[in-house]
Amino acid sequence: MPMTLLQERARKKYVPVKVFQEQYGMSRAQAYKVLARPEMQEAIIKTGKRSKSVDLDRAFELMQQVFS
Repeated sequence: MPMTLLQERARKKYVPVKVFQEQYGMSRAQAYKVLARPEMQEAIIKTGKRSKSVDLDRAFELMQQVFS
């Protein structure tokens, strides 16, 4: 019986920058500075002309690598 990779196909959950900022207890400006780093581009998706959303799981992994 073939196995499916259902977990790998699961959709990523993107949240607004405000949720990212509140989760890590940083100011809005600091959150945008962190997200502007080239390493963090994997965790960001644009949701319109000016707004961004963040994949929290991927952002957490990247922040551990960058800031450790």
